[in-house]
Amino acid sequence: MASETNYANMGSSAHIDGAKLGILWVFSFALFVGNFSFPICGLLWISTMIFIPFYLGMLTRSYAEKTAQGQIGYWRAYLYSVMVVFYASLIFAIAQWAYFEWIDHGMIINRYLTMLTDPDFKKALDAMGYPKDTATSLSKMIRELRPIDIAIQIMWSNILAGLIMSLTIALYVSLKSHWKPRN
Repeated sequence: MASETNYANMGSSAHIDGAKLGILWVFSFALFVGNFSFPICGLLWISTMIFIPFYLGMLTRSYAEKTAQGQIGYWRAYLYSVMVVFYASLIFAIAQWAYFEWIDHGMIINRYLTMLTDPDFKKALDAMGYPKDTATSLSKMIRELRPIDIAIQIMWSNILAGLIMSLTIALYVSLKSHWKPRN
């Protein structure tokens, strides 16, 4: 049974690890934005996206080894992983809001609007059976988004993804704590 001190330690460790993960997400987002000007950034962006679940697993495993003395149950590992994702999502949302509010000046949204008005894209939507006004309604919806709307939507998406990712990460970390080294 974990004591109140252990949960306080879990919270403070989750803050620190959430900041680390949040910084990685901000770096990954910078690569995504850079992809519009430098295609090599797209490859690096995809690489960081693949690395993120493994990094979250490493952070959770590190917490289990250092703070929980290598013994951690499934639900505690799950809670820790979710807390890390939550704090990272807050940092990332603030960074995205600041980017879309003061730096972007509509560059990303204009790229997506250009894609939606492309005749080939409209043909693809027609071939998939979407109504003819789908591209128009998507364009209208995208134009109405404010920077805070974008940041909040992505924050909730990250939290949901973290809830799902943490299911397997917690399983890995909690089972690994019971593995015995061979002599």
